[in-house]
Amino acid sequence: MQTLICVGLGSFCGGIMRYGCGLWVQQHWGESGFPRHTLLINLGGCLLLGVLNGLFSLRELMHPDLRAALTVGLCGGFTTFSTFSQESFRLMRSGAWVSALSYVALSVFLGLILFGAGWWAARRVI
Repeated sequence: MQTLICVGLGSFCGGIMRYGCGLWVQQHWGESGFPRHTLLINLGGCLLLGVLNGLFSLRELMHPDLRAALTVGLCGGFTTFSTFSQESFRLMRSGAWVSALSYVALSVFLGLILFGAGWWAARRVI
């Protein structure tokens, strides 16, 4: 039960962070047909999850409940695959195929690269 509470608290914090970051991106860069706020949030989440996994792969640095709160909760609440899918579908449906394919490719490939970079960097620091 304690782990569920930790994951729930992490998800709450991640969701609030996502909402705040999304507003910040929209306020500073304005609205556009391209969902850059979701792209940046998801890529930031990939980097953070990579760093956390890199740290955890070296040794047991933190309690399993805190680990679950940060990875499943915080990163899971911060990033969003469902919004990514919805926005990709919206772009395709409106005929913006180049934007849709660019969004999907950037999300997947940069997400993998940033996860790996975070994992690698964390392992070099410790």
